[in-house]
Amino acid sequence: MTRATLSQDWLGNRAQSGEYLPTANDVDRDLLYHYVRKSILNGNFSCPVDKSMERVLEIAYSSGYWMMEMATDFPNTQFFGIDLESSAPDLVYPRNCFFGQGDYLKGLPYQDNFFDMVRLDMMHLRSLSTLDPILFLLSEVFRVTKKGGYIEFWDSDYNSSPLLERLTGIRVGNDHIEKLLTEQGFVNVTQKNVAIPLGKGSTVGEFTVDIINSFIASIDAREDDLLYLIEECEKYDSRINVFSGFGQKL
Repeated sequence: MTRATLSQDWLGNRAQSGEYLPTANDVDRDLLYHYVRKSILNGNFSCPVDKSMERVLEIAYSSGYWMMEMATDFPNTQFFGIDLESSAPDLVYPRNCFFGQGDYLKGLPYQDNFFDMVRLDMMHLRSLSTLDPILFLLSEVFRVTKKGGYIEFWDSDYNSSPLLERLTGIRVGNDHIEKLLTEQGFVNVTQKNVAIPLGKGSTVGEFTVDIINSFIASIDAREDDLLYLIEECEKYDSRINVFSGFGQKL
């Protein structure tokens, strides 16, 4: 597969806009999103790390829930976060959490071989219209990851109803993360794909609908659209397709 083809496959289903990153998440929506991810992964991470980790980086930490939970579970590990906005939680958080600000698409302000694990939620990149900044970011992740360390990734797409697609601008099919990581030098890439039915009685599915409703409300959708959304999701068997996993730097 050529780079041009990969770019088309990975980006072809994403909303196009003049902004290359979304605005800061609503805190309540971010908390729901955190627990959806945690439920799918059966925990906060999937890569084979242990208490010996010295430093961990989260890119686009948003409200910081993941960092705070991990810092509590790994008290001897330092957790660094970088995000476009300075959004350190308005809470008392563990002393081993360090929340920073910076445009990570222009480079990561850390030295080579610095982190045992880097966590990247690729959903924060979904409004990018070209592959180049994503490849640059992944090359930066590779650079700052220690030899033997891991990148942990997450992405998702909707197998959606017509209304959901119109409201969110998202279409289906985004399973090329493994190829992107391999191109940058990561090995032993493991990917897990999970399809979550929306609004069909499962706790995760209901939480995910709540997240989508919250997002749609934030873009001033009509009330009639919000009321009709769950009914249409069930009619079209709408699902959110989750891609998660990790790769290693040797």
